[in-house]
Amino acid sequence: KAYDHPIKIERTKVVRAIACASGRCAGEKANTYFLYEPKSSFLTISVAVSPDALFNPEYGLYREGWYASNDSWKKPGANFWSKKELFSHIEIFDAEGRPVFNKNAGFRLFGGMSRLFAQKSFSITARERYGKKRINYPIFGVGGPEKFRSLVFRNGGSDWGKSHFRDALMASLLDGWDLEKQDHQPAHVYLNGQYWGVYNIREKINRFFLEDQSGEDRDSIDLLEHNAHPKKGNAMHYKRMLEYIRTHDLREDVHFQAIDRMMDTENFMYYQIAQIYFDNQDAGGNIRFWRPHRADGRWRWILYDVDQGFGLHNPQAYKNNTLAFQLEPNGPSWPNPPWSTYLLRKLLENPGFKDRFIATFFELLHSHFSSEHVENRINEFVSIYKPEIPRHFARWKLKPERWEDHIASMVQFARYRPEWLRRHLIEAFGLQEETRIQFSSTAGGILQINERIIVEDDSLELIYPAGLKVHLKIDVKPGYRFAGWEGLPTKSWEYDLIVSAGSPAIRAKFEPYRFEFAEEIFINEIGANNRQSGDWVELYNSSKGAVDVTSWLLADAKHQYRLPTAIVPPGGYLVFCQNIQKFKRYFPGVPAVEGDFSFGLNKRDESVYLYTYDGAYVDSVRYALSPVDTVFTLSLLLPELDNAQPKNWEVRLGTGTPGAGNPFYVESRIRAVQQHWLRVGMYAGVGLLLILLGYLRWSSRKNVIIDE
Repeated sequence: KAYDHPIKIERTKVVRAIACASGRCAGEKANTYFLYEPKSSFLTISVAVSPDALFNPEYGLYREGWYASNDSWKKPGANFWSKKELFSHIEIFDAEGRPVFNKNAGFRLFGGMSRLFAQKSFSITARERYGKKRINYPIFGVGGPEKFRSLVFRNGGSDWGKSHFRDALMASLLDGWDLEKQDHQPAHVYLNGQYWGVYNIREKINRFFLEDQSGEDRDSIDLLEHNAHPKKGNAMHYKRMLEYIRTHDLREDVHFQAIDRMMDTENFMYYQIAQIYFDNQDAGGNIRFWRPHRADGRWRWILYDVDQGFGLHNPQAYKNNTLAFQLEPNGPSWPNPPWSTYLLRKLLENPGFKDRFIATFFELLHSHFSSEHVENRINEFVSIYKPEIPRHFARWKLKPERWEDHIASMVQFARYRPEWLRRHLIEAFGLQEETRIQFSSTAGGILQINERIIVEDDSLELIYPAGLKVHLKIDVKPGYRFAGWEGLPTKSWEYDLIVSAGSPAIRAKFEPYRFEFAEEIFINEIGANNRQSGDWVELYNSSKGAVDVTSWLLADAKHQYRLPTAIVPPGGYLVFCQNIQKFKRYFPGVPAVEGDFSFGLNKRDESVYLYTYDGAYVDSVRYALSPVDTVFTLSLLLPELDNAQPKNWEVRLGTGTPGAGNPFYVESRIRAVQQHWLRVGMYAGVGLLLILLGYLRWSSRKNVIIDE
């Protein structure tokens, strides 16, 4: 219909328009106009799809249609089981209401049994045929991906009408783990201008997701689901691995190590521990795993769709022995068939893996899964959703008190789950009774427990079963040295502790440590803004003897570089650079230069440190500069000045003088020489004048005539 007058809008509406003239049309435009809608801290998503394609009684995707079977609650044959993709228009508005994305995309219903709910999950996919191949907006905030091929808008899955954030909460508890998982962002969604409730935006697990997560080529992977069903690539490598397990005894380390080269057993261990802690009652159904097509490519597991856990169906689910559930050799076809528990059962036959599994589980119950940490995380989610959820519940005529009940159930799960899991671990593996050990460290170093728990200038009480071996290792910070243990009969930096009921408190002690000749070798010049040469740091040795700096540490606030074999001559310089090839091309005359350090220096705000090979403090420089667009260096004015004082440094435009005296120092030396010779000349002139005057006086006396 052609419009020749204003369009009157009385409620929130999507207006889609196209301009045509002389039989030719421009591209379609669409905008959503929000009227009388409440403010929100969530993103707002507007989706426009042909109403007939969604709600037509015969073929609409939101209808059962004519072929739905009423013989099953799953409604097989219903239109909403279709995988058909529809043309749609998507708009994204940030929390301030500003439009940040407005493009066409593909719309498709998403999910399993949650399609039976009135509010259905859906996915949005950008394709070239719709206009753009990417959704260009950082949906998940700073640090997350900035563009997406696909996004999933989940209705909460099995958690619909309950807490509405169970799945996202559980994924968030695994932050920092070496485990692929989906990010999360809540949003209000409008469908054709009508409010459609709260959705949880998630990344879609596909080859694009794996490329974003791992950096691997999305076209060179195998992605499997369930019982090795390929979604991308094939299952040949995985099946060969299963055959190897079937025909080899994994109790022998040589065979276990062969499997570890085929699958990332550490990644799998963490994945299984998470499923067991969550009490995921659908762990055997929602399995996703993948590997890159490389000779050393190993299978890794993806956390996906765990909303059947965390007490979804039972307020006392914290008591459930999910460990036994995940080790059941003869479970039913759903939810834990034998093939789904096979890998964990076989890997646990290896004594080393079993010990790691037990120790890791006990440690996680003190950290990521501790009652305090999990309850705090629940409260964070509640604070985000509580102002927004009443509108959602009103839209779908859900009971608000049900939301409160599920929050209380989740808090109860967080409080009691660790205690019950420790019981299950002791029972399953025939462990001795648990004992508590206090671990602590002084300032100056880190105590590592099984390379997973970090104790740094603090103390921590851990619970382990007696008889378990716990590996202790210390890591000394630069500027300190290890001063020994309290509670252990050793001076070694590493120790295997066998936990016993009488295990004493264990403390790692550190003390300050300074290089004996720290005042005589120091950072003299820094080049932090020359793209052609790369960054560099110059050392100066003011002593009368050569200094061996082999294996010393050059560091900034986040990185460390172990110096190669090198010596700084007396009264000489040594330069360490980011890229030695670039540096030598740009500064071909510098005789003493080493590299490469693998990090760059911040040109505005940075700290640079120097330590000996055994961690003794030598020198440090901290600078904070105003923006400088041209090439510059920081140079110490004079070698005898304290380089810890900013006033003793100058910022000089230009490429600097690596491997030689700094400009101010050289200029000062020249001026000193000039003044010296000026003084020498002045003294010589005065002396010559005095000699001349003396001669004249002598000469005048010689020529005097005495008149007698």
